[in-house]
Amino acid sequence: MGDRVVLTDADVERAAVLVAARWSGCVPDAVHGLPRGGVTPARLVAETLGVPVTQDPVHAVRSGLSVLVVDDLVDSGSTARALLEATPALSFDALYRKPHSPAQIAPDATLLDGWLVFPWETDDEREGPTDAVVRILSLIGEDPNREGLLDTPKRVVKAFREMTEGYRLEPGDVLGTTFDVGDCDELVVVSGIHFDSLCEHHLLPFSGTAAVGYLPGERVVGLSKVARLVELYARRLQVQERMTTQIATAIMEHLNAQAAGVVLSGTHSCMSCRGVRKRATMTTSAMFGRLRDEHALRAEFLRLIEP
Repeated sequence: MGDRVVLTDADVERAAVLVAARWSGCVPDAVHGLPRGGVTPARLVAETLGVPVTQDPVHAVRSGLSVLVVDDLVDSGSTARALLEATPALSFDALYRKPHSPAQIAPDATLLDGWLVFPWETDDEREGPTDAVVRILSLIGEDPNREGLLDTPKRVVKAFREMTEGYRLEPGDVLGTTFDVGDCDELVVVSGIHFDSLCEHHLLPFSGTAAVGYLPGERVVGLSKVARLVELYARRLQVQERMTTQIATAIMEHLNAQAAGVVLSGTHSCMSCRGVRKRATMTTSAMFGRLRDEHALRAEFLRLIEP
């Protein structure tokens, strides 16, 4: 995930032929390319369909023409959504889409993951993520070319890759090796597991400690794997409430546990360094299986994780 994908002219031409094929049964009167990534794809699609390119799709629609708007990529879908909300009579398609793109926008576009680099992009744009950091530095009034900031964009991209490496693992990779330790009908608890994560709302860090407990089914997992599971989910864009539930769910599903309990306590810089600018501790919990149903077992777990 997140690999750089350099596209060739031939790649773009093949994708444009697929777009044209999707509209061959309902050929539009004209094609428009969204500036600036959609300009070349629109020309290729228009040539294949044998229709003109229009520079003013709204005027064309008002004149009674059917117009297909083409873009190079559907990512978040915000551009296409805004366009179609403003002029519902327009049709939309794209060469490529990402796995996370909205399903209703260009659903048949060629699926590609990673940072796509198109043939018409400049050298600066080909830098991709680092160029985005340069733009942020400029936005806040800094000089990206001063000595202290020259390597900052590369460092930021490297740091974000490291802080989100949890996307490259699945819980089964961590909890796949288990052990038979005979009869074990008591709680297994690992507490004081430190974690650092990124809030998905502001991309600012939050950190804290996790306590994880489970009542084994037939097998247990190595001690370090519990900490690795916490790390896996922490190293993704997160909200603490979801992260808590994800850890407990993974324990139940992959260890076939009778019970799982997770308690996270964290402090969030998205609250302490912006907005209300107050420091506070947030505590979340998730209890599954017998820990949810049996009061005595739940009380034992909470007692065991007390500092």
